[in-house]
Amino acid sequence: METNIVEVRSYWNANPCQSRLSQEPERRRYFEEISRKRYQGRDWHVPVTAKFTSFRGKDVLEVGCGIGTDGIEFARNGARYVGVDLTPRSIELARERFSLFGVLGRFEVANAEEWLPFPDDSFDHVYSFRVIHHSPTPERIVREIYRVLRPGGTLTVMLYNRSSINYYIEIMFLRKIFRWCLLPEFMPGLLGAVTGFDRWKLEGHREMLRKKITKEQWISRNTDGPFCPLSRVYNRREAAVLFRDFQNVRQEIWEFNVDHWSFIGKAIPDRLAKRIGRRCGWHRMIYAQKPYSNLAKKGELPIRMTR
Repeated sequence: METNIVEVRSYWNANPCQSRLSQEPERRRYFEEISRKRYQGRDWHVPVTAKFTSFRGKDVLEVGCGIGTDGIEFARNGARYVGVDLTPRSIELARERFSLFGVLGRFEVANAEEWLPFPDDSFDHVYSFRVIHHSPTPERIVREIYRVLRPGGTLTVMLYNRSSINYYIEIMFLRKIFRWCLLPEFMPGLLGAVTGFDRWKLEGHREMLRKKITKEQWISRNTDGPFCPLSRVYNRREAAVLFRDFQNVRQEIWEFNVDHWSFIGKAIPDRLAKRIGRRCGWHRMIYAQKPYSNLAKKGELPIRMTR
């Protein structure tokens, strides 16, 4: 049975992305800690790839804005920022964040698969990080992004990378081999104490051992927690096909998460981890432009790709 948008909305409404990065009771410090952990931790590369400072005076739309962590950086740097998200809870938290810090932004609850609530040619730039690959029909979201972008407008999108260490070695090999270690009832607690992995995730993976799941379900439940209903991965060609209506398509690879490797990861020098991330990391960044005419959409303009 295929995952539907209702299941996706329900999961992410109960688990807004990044919301567990802080337990601070004071709300300003709560959001500040989330930003600090994001940009000084595994996602250090996001300011580099998002280019927050490059859109002053531009209309910027974020599809899947979550709790507004990246959105507030666009707005602080002078963008006219609009964030949409599938889930009311994320929009509630994003509005709270902007209000607390006195930053201007507009937010809407919207299902980007069906319709983005804006006229054609409304935005200079569309940004979407760690979102589209959770959609049952990502190609519909890409069509909506195309529609609301102005001719010559740009996009930056992150997709999970199939051609990565995280996919081939960790998800599809090591986790399948060692999953049976979780079978004894005491093992999630023991492994959590020894490795530092989240016990609730290990408990969830142990629960999965009792169910027969498809390859697609295995991938989904090994990306954003054991209860994540849907995640997709893309190689270079698959991503190019998804964005085939755009021109000047460029792809980059980023992010090797040493936290997934327990004590082994702690022994990897930061410089080496960054080099690994650029070669076979988990984040496939897509940069592209909407054509000034319909020629590219008809296949008359070449799509340029780099790794």
